[in-house]
Amino acid sequence: MPLYTYRNPNTNESIDVIQRMSDEHVYVDDDGLQWERVWSIPQATMGLNNSADSESQFIDKTKGWTAGEMWDYSKEMSEKRTNSRGYDHVKDTNDKKRQDKIDSYKPSKRKAKAKKTKN
Repeated sequence: MPLYTYRNPNTNESIDVIQRMSDEHVYVDDDGLQWERVWSIPQATMGLNNSADSESQFIDKTKGWTAGEMWDYSKEMSEKRTNSRGYDHVKDTNDKKRQDKIDSYKPSKRKAKAKKTKN
């Protein structure tokens, strides 16, 4: 059952009261004083279980974000993967792809490719 917060109008003391959703949300203390209900933002948990490994969840979550916001979130997910595994396999894979691309532009690699195509 949910908790509802009430505040004493005289002392500003707050208490949490467990009530059913179908109950009338009123709290009256032993002295007959009706306390004011305190409205708060619900503590939702939707979306908190995003997988740090899911490319599709990353794309869905970051739609409309700026590049800087995506980089920050990407760093956060990388740290999450590192903390859970001891390394970030996604970062390692992308670093290897990036290094292979850089290496493909090196003169020694271009000569090796040219020799292979002549044979």
